[in-house]
Amino acid sequence: MASEYTYSPRMDFFIERVDRATGFEMPCFHIHHKYEIYYEIEGTRRYFIEDAAYIVNAGSVVLIGDNQIHKTASVGDTPSSRIVLNFSAEYLGKIAEIFPEVDFFSFLSEEHNHLLSNITVKQQNHIYSMLQQLLELQEQTSAEGEAVRKMLLATLLLELKDLCKQQQAQGGESGRVSNHIVEQIQTYIAEHYAEKLTLTGIASQFYISPYYLSRLFKKSINLSLIEYINGVRIKAAQNLIEKTNESISDISEKTGFLTTAHFRRVFKDATGLSPQQYRQYYKRLSK
Repeated sequence: MASEYTYSPRMDFFIERVDRATGFEMPCFHIHHKYEIYYEIEGTRRYFIEDAAYIVNAGSVVLIGDNQIHKTASVGDTPSSRIVLNFSAEYLGKIAEIFPEVDFFSFLSEEHNHLLSNITVKQQNHIYSMLQQLLELQEQTSAEGEAVRKMLLATLLLELKDLCKQQQAQGGESGRVSNHIVEQIQTYIAEHYAEKLTLTGIASQFYISPYYLSRLFKKSINLSLIEYINGVRIKAAQNLIEKTNESISDISEKTGFLTTAHFRRVFKDATGLSPQQYRQYYKRLSK
């Protein structure tokens, strides 16, 4: 299925358009060592990225950096259409080598650039047109088609980078959903993710009811509390898998999972690979 390829680390370039007649929510957050460009053609969605949630309207662009947690959900049961593009840094490696003074990627990871919303209709249409061209080029397997695709993607990135600078000069994006209590809880989880964390225990730390905490968290950032905790733990586990030779069971325990079996399941849901496959794949990648 296409949705599996959206975060598959084995694909250096992937683009698709999806039109839905009713609401849809991703079943699990995703993390992949690729960058993502998401264009909302029709409808409104809520997009969670790292520690924040955003309301994404038609004509807005969402930018996601390498290895950043993300998940989308509907706002109501209404039709929506989007184009999503994923690519690795390696995919544009040769172009980046030709222009070493140009940073094609880092702006995609910056928090103030996640939602490109304050752009004109003309700018929206231009971005949409470039994405449409990339969709058409995906079917071409010739060396010439590949060259055009890479050059067009590099051009799109530079134009998006410039639009991000313009948006910041005009006061920044609008659409981020924020809540002071949720931000405090996120800080608490970042400091205690390796410990046993429960809805009741966290609620008591902040003198609120578990029911209120559950509803507040889901409404504010589009993830349940346990999904968010698992996301923090998975990112910590990724770091240990990539940078150490510790066993998978030890990493599972160090990052707060009660069982290795549960850790394996959550990790594969999020990354598309088992912890062992992830270690093997990124060892080969880093050679």
